Amino acid sequence: MSFYKNGILTGAMALIFFFSIGTGFFLGRHVYQADSRPVEIIMPVLNLLKPKVTAETKVYQEKAYLCGDMEKISEGYASGELLHMDKKALREKFPAAEGWTIVFTNPDMLSLTLKTEEFCPVHRKFRHIGIYHGLVAVYEGPLGYNDKILCVENIMVESLHPDYRIKLEQAMDLPKQSDITAEGLRAELEFASDETLHAVLENMDEHV
Repeated sequence: MSFYKNGILTGAMALIFFFSIGTGFFLGRHVYQADSRPVEIIMPVLNLLKPKVTAETKVYQEKAYLCGDMEKISEGYASGELLHMDKKALREKFPAAEGWTIVFTNPDMLSLTLKTEEFCPVHRKFRHIGIYHGLVAVYEGPLGYNDKILCVENIMVESLHPDYRIKLEQAMDLPKQSDITAEGLRAELEFASDETLHAVLENMDEHV
C-alpha cells in the first residue's frame, strides 16, 4: 500500500515538473514576443509624431497667389540641407512670418507653400472698377480684390445713375452678393485688358 502511494506521489510530482517546464517555456516565449512587439509598433508612431526629412521624403513646393491660384515651384525627393530636418528646423528655415505654410505629418511627404501678396501672371493683368472715398477708382486684379488701387478718376460716384452706383457698391462687397449678381458685376465691371477698361472709362458719362 505504501508502494502504491509512493508511485502516485512520484507520478504527481513528475506531472507538476513537466507542467512547470511547459508553463515556463510558454511564458518565456510570450514575454519575449510581448517585449518585441511594442518596439515594432512604437517606432512608426514616433516617426509620425516627430518626423524627420530623409532621402525618401517627397518634397512639394508651391506658391499661393493673392487670387487663390496655385503655382508648382518644384517637386522631388529631399536632398541637401533639408535632410534630417524636423518640424522645428523646417519652421526656422521657412518661417510663417514670411508667408510659409508647412505640412509635414508623414516622413514620406513634405509640403511647403509660400503665400504671396501678388496676383498670378494671368490675373495680374485684370482690372476692375470700384469706389475709393466717393470717387470712381480702378483696382488691380479680378473683382473682389480691393487692395491695390491703380488710379482714381475724377468722377464722383454720387453723380452716377443710381443703378450703376448700386453696382459699384455691390462690387466693393462682392462676397455678400449672390452668384448670379456676382457674375453680372464681373461682366460689367471686370476687364481682362486695359483697352476695354479705358473704353468704359471714356464713356462713363453714359452712366450719369
